[in-house]
Amino acid sequence: MTRWEEYLRERVAPRVRADGGWLDYDGEEGRTLRLTAKGECARCAALDRCLKWVADGAEKRTGVRPELSVTREPFLWRK
Repeated sequence: MTRWEEYLRERVAPRVRADGGWLDYDGEEGRTLRLTAKGECARCAALDRCLKWVADGAEKRTGVRPELSVTREPFLWRK
């Protein structure tokens, strides 16, 4: 498990799941984290603010600020 994946699992997941959503870790390329926003996170108008919070927290915890690449996948939009 990478430091980013650990951070997302331990710190971010419980908070976003409390609101009915979740962010799946899809991998990384350098400093870019690929995430999929699902459930309420995919429909949320405040997702950009949450992603800033995720990047701020990751930087504070690891010393490196990640770039985030997010795909929204609301329920019933699966391909």
